[in-house]
Amino acid sequence: MNDWHDAEARVEKAQELLQRRQWEAALAELRAAIAINPHNGAWYFNLGLILDEMGRFGEAIEAYQQAMTLEGEDVRILNQIAVDLHRLGKSAEALQTFGQMQAIDHTFEPAYCNRIVVYGQLGQHEQAEEMFYLARLYRDECPNCYYNIGMSLYARGFYEKAIGCWQKALDLDGAHPRLHVRIAEAQRKLGDHEQARQQYLMAMRSEPGNVQTLVEFGELLEEMQRTEEAGEKFRRAIELAPDHPAGYFYFGRWLLRQRQDDDAIAALTQTLKIEPHYVGANLHLGEIYNHRGDRTRAKRHLRRESLLRGENVAILLELANVLTDLGQTRAAMLSLKRATALEPGNIAAWHNLAIVQFTMGLFKEGCFSSCQAMNLDKNNVQVLYNLAVACDRQGQYDKALVWAREALSADPANLQFQRLEFRIRVRRSWGRIRRWLRIRH
Repeated sequence: MNDWHDAEARVEKAQELLQRRQWEAALAELRAAIAINPHNGAWYFNLGLILDEMGRFGEAIEAYQQAMTLEGEDVRILNQIAVDLHRLGKSAEALQTFGQMQAIDHTFEPAYCNRIVVYGQLGQHEQAEEMFYLARLYRDECPNCYYNIGMSLYARGFYEKAIGCWQKALDLDGAHPRLHVRIAEAQRKLGDHEQARQQYLMAMRSEPGNVQTLVEFGELLEEMQRTEEAGEKFRRAIELAPDHPAGYFYFGRWLLRQRQDDDAIAALTQTLKIEPHYVGANLHLGEIYNHRGDRTRAKRHLRRESLLRGENVAILLELANVLTDLGQTRAAMLSLKRATALEPGNIAAWHNLAIVQFTMGLFKEGCFSSCQAMNLDKNNVQVLYNLAVACDRQGQYDKALVWAREALSADPANLQFQRLEFRIRVRRSWGRIRRWLRIRH
């Protein structure tokens, strides 16, 4: 009997530690209780919840599966398993598990609510909306549903609609995490920087120690030309979390923009000491050394950045620019190809890719990339100009003249376009004369 009482006491102790967010200690107490009594499904379920808080999702799934072995199929347990499968990148298995939940209890609202997230991140936004409306049949006012569908709308560029959903979620649950930050991000996209600033201020009041929010706020302040305030936010992030790389990275980038290169090198180097694979740190170090004429160090850092295969398109574009400056056109092309794969709707990525391809003599590939950019913006005269130049260099004067005249039609006063159109007409005429002379002889 003493052992059983000891197990119960350990579970109670684990609950107290959970409330104080002492995860490791709570985990140890709960494991000790389970070692005494391995037949309590609720304890395995709580074990899974602790492991989730610690980010150990694979172990959490094992705990939930053990709970289900003891408790039988339970939609609450299946929901946790499905969420963790998605966190581990196993979206197909997650969707299958959500479907299993729906078959057991079609009124269980999280079976739909959480699928909004999965479908949204897979880019299947119509299915995400379908889940949103199904969820509302069983719980009309769910803040998580509005938050999740807001993320889907944001991903599609429907920023005002996303703000509306997130505002609704705030009305339903004012303590919902990161809602003010999400609204601020959307306001930034809409160009309403002051409204975004107000949202970040509210986010900082609710979570004053959140480093990620601090650095995002600092980025906004930089965009607003409130330079000193931005620097203070980055310094504050370092003070709050001296072992976190983000504060040093953003502070280093801020120092770089202030032309304080030596201090920027120190901050960015510290970023890499804490996190050797931090995306963007090697890029900015490469930029500094390139400006200083130290091409050897610049290439070394840029090579390291290229190997990371990051998913930040802005960083990939910047990386490609520096690589191009150093004559590393093939590496630049690979970075830009990755950027277009990540964001097929990014005009700058396609346009820059075309320029690099033209520089490398890959005219066919460059024309394809230019056409992709033009499909996104029919009135982009620079793309039209580049296509005209590329066709001109290949001797395709008729095609070149079509592109040049389209550019000139869009910007008739542009002397560069006028000269190009005239040059192509002259070359086409000389080409025709040469062909005629060859035929005569």
